[in-house]
Formats: sequence, structure tokens, C-alpha cells
Amino acid sequence: MTPAAGRGPMSEDATHFRTEPRANDFDLFGGLRRRIVATIAASVAWVSFTLLYLAFWAPRFSLIQSLVVGVVSLLALAGTLFATWISAGFRFLEG
Repeated sequence: MTPAAGRGPMSEDATHFRTEPRANDFDLFGGLRRRIVATIAASVAWVSFTLLYLAFWAPRFSLIQSLVVGVVSLLALAGTLFATWISAGFRFLEG
């Protein structure tokens, strides 16, 4: 049995398949995937920085100075992730 003309992926007239995205399409999963990867990478980088700091540089500083370095690095991570995810939120509201 052959597919009807203009229907199905094996038809000769397969013009109903879109090859390019429309300009107003919202790419939720592509942007979401990049943000998830960025979140994981930033978190791994922060944990790596914290471990390296504790291993090599922390003995030179007092407890308060070490806490300040930890809090500032955590705030930098939070700000970066906030900026990354808030842009997704605005895109979702517009979409």
C-alpha cells in the first residue's frame, strides 16, 4: 500500500515538512538545556575553587577572611546563575 499523495514522510510532495524554524517559535528546550549545562558547570567550578582555596590559600588567612572569601564567591555564583535564569524567565513571559 502506498501513502497518499502529499501525506507521510515517504511521499513525493513532502513540502509540509518544515526545514527552518519560524521566527516567532520559542526554543524552550534548547535554551533550557544550555542554562542547565551552565548551572552545572558553574556549580562544579565553584566547588573546585572552594576546594582549591581551602587546600592552598586558606591557611594564610584568618577564619573571618576565609568566610568572607567563601561568601563573596557564593554571591558571585548566585548572581551569575540568577542572571542566566532570569533571562529565561523573561523569554518565557514573552513567548
